[in-house]
Amino acid sequence: MQHQVKIIAEIGSNYNGDLDLAKKYISAAAQCGADMVKFQTLRKDQLIAPKVTMGGGLKDNPVYQNFANLELPDAWHFSLQTCANQNHIEFFSTPFYLEAVELLERVGIATYKIASGDITFIPLLKAVGKTGKDVILSTGGSNLADVESALNVLTDSGAGNITLLHCVSSYPPRFAEMNLKAIGTLKNVFDLPVGISDHTPGSLVPIAAVAMGAGVVEKHVTFDRALPGPDHPFAMTMAEFAEMVEQIRLLELALGTGEKIPSDDELSRQHRFRRGVYDQGSYQPVNDHNGIWLRPEHRCEF
Repeated sequence: MQHQVKIIAEIGSNYNGDLDLAKKYISAAAQCGADMVKFQTLRKDQLIAPKVTMGGGLKDNPVYQNFANLELPDAWHFSLQTCANQNHIEFFSTPFYLEAVELLERVGIATYKIASGDITFIPLLKAVGKTGKDVILSTGGSNLADVESALNVLTDSGAGNITLLHCVSSYPPRFAEMNLKAIGTLKNVFDLPVGISDHTPGSLVPIAAVAMGAGVVEKHVTFDRALPGPDHPFAMTMAEFAEMVEQIRLLELALGTGEKIPSDDELSRQHRFRRGVYDQGSYQPVNDHNGIWLRPEHRCEF
């Protein structure tokens, strides 16, 4: 079955530097019904400043110092791509430095993800656009002008189909921050598919987003929220993720086409719950209006 909504299991760095664990995440995500599984291709020397201004002086950046087990080795990408193929799920990644695009091209991914923080990283946008591949652009912390500027760079560089993800770049965000109505704004302004990258607890927000027209849902997943690492605490457990996928698939069925017509079951029963004219003596249907309006099925709706 071709699903309307693409569901992404964001593994990110939650494999904790363990290749076998990363493969187990891929297998589990596929079993949960995800369409895509996403990692992060990064190097701390290409992402985090080793020193920052603090207390009026230049000091060691604690984020840089604590950055461990988050780098996905180049060779592992090929193993993970093979594992994903074996599990019939699409593998892709977020490049966080320019050479990462070259690596992911060698791996042969079909889709790129641009992180919210890189929506203004013009060289990366150009490099991704030049691949001609499809792009999922996260828009956390951005306004419409930021999104428009990034889209112009991507399209001018030759990017394929682009999907925007509404996102709030807090981990986790408050529900009051989510502003889900921005999904409609992005769709109306840019006439592009729009989804959501969500970090709130539970499945309320992604399910509501799908009801509001989101075509992609991205959620972080973990085997255990108590595991060490920055993304485990706000991630979904696999059981929670599987339940969300099931709910979204049911919601897809319930949303329907939007055309206001009776269902097949309604049509087969229509003559039973609509009123007809009956003879008041025999209570047999009659063709004129000289009788009483009744219906054969008693199902009162108030």
